Amino acid sequence: MKDFLPPLDWTNLLVIPSLLLAYTVHELGHALIAYFLGDYSQVERGKITLNPLKHISWFGSLAFVIFGIGWPKPLQANPYNFKRRYLDMFLVALSGPIASLTMCLVGILLTLGIAAALVYFSGATTDIALAYVLPIPSNLPKTLNVQAWSLAFTGHITLTSFWLTFISLLPLPGLDGFAAVVSLVAFFRQAPAKADGPAKVGQRPPYRQPSQPQLESTLVDVSPILISQQKRRNNAADIHFKVGTEYHQQKKYDDAIARYRQAISNDQNFGPAYINMGLAYLAKGERQRAIQAFRGAIQYADDKRSPSEAWYQLHQLSEITPVDEEIAQKDMAQMGHIPWTDTRPRPNWPGLRIAAALLLVGGIFGYSYLLIQLVEFVRV
Repeated sequence: MKDFLPPLDWTNLLVIPSLLLAYTVHELGHALIAYFLGDYSQVERGKITLNPLKHISWFGSLAFVIFGIGWPKPLQANPYNFKRRYLDMFLVALSGPIASLTMCLVGILLTLGIAAALVYFSGATTDIALAYVLPIPSNLPKTLNVQAWSLAFTGHITLTSFWLTFISLLPLPGLDGFAAVVSLVAFFRQAPAKADGPAKVGQRPPYRQPSQPQLESTLVDVSPILISQQKRRNNAADIHFKVGTEYHQQKKYDDAIARYRQAISNDQNFGPAYINMGLAYLAKGERQRAIQAFRGAIQYADDKRSPSEAWYQLHQLSEITPVDEEIAQKDMAQMGHIPWTDTRPRPNWPGLRIAAALLLVGGIFGYSYLLIQLVEFVRV
């Protein structure tokens, strides 16, 4: 048993920097693929970020430091947000391990590059150079010196990413490998059901998918990628909303309002329908009903963008003075004649790019300084 578990040593703490990086890359891979495949809730959950605090599991991280086996914070994804439900869930499940494997390969190149540069600049042998960048038990540092920092930012990155890739691909409940297998099996079971088509007279009807709540609860039980408890946007609500925006653009405001009300009746938390209904009322010059619609978005919307848009519209409306009724009617008609269609949550792409650029520049300077210090340390 002692041979199986890693030795408890202070150098186990050197895995923390690589653990933060590995978990961030792994979960960001999940979140980005889920977002691009249609699950925009990743933006509202704050998962599309390089902030490791959004991705790590404290208990899983502690287990990794002590036992060498751990896990990040599981991604919450709703399969009903995807167009190709099971196939997209399969892709989301595999995206994390693929990101970790890519990080492992980057770590290998980085580790070998530092070792080669150390051999070139210090004249040390290859064995000595590799001993300074790989966590070899017989040559672990005794203090927090340059060698310890080199282990933390070279060999540990490779090993942490490798083990995270390997463990996450195991077909066990709670892991990405299990989610991938379940999603793939469900995808192939669904294909024959669709191919059967409608039943002929005297035949049994083809297999039909369970109702939406039943299917979601089933996937909650078996999928290691946790499914959000927030209900999927009802298909009927989507249809009514899209038809309503078409009427809205054609200036058929009464028809548009009727469609928006149908969307809300199918999904009370459909924020964009409240916003557009308020705009349609403004286009008709009905100020009070518009205000009520915007307040409905603030009160009932289950996304973060709709309440912000509602507050913005209320602020714009507050600047229209009702002193001159004719001018006010024109201003409200101008304000409400175009429906709000840019409803999709968007990540903070500029912030993400800046964070990635700062991380890259900091890494270049940090590794250059580490190599200089390591060369001097080996020479001494």
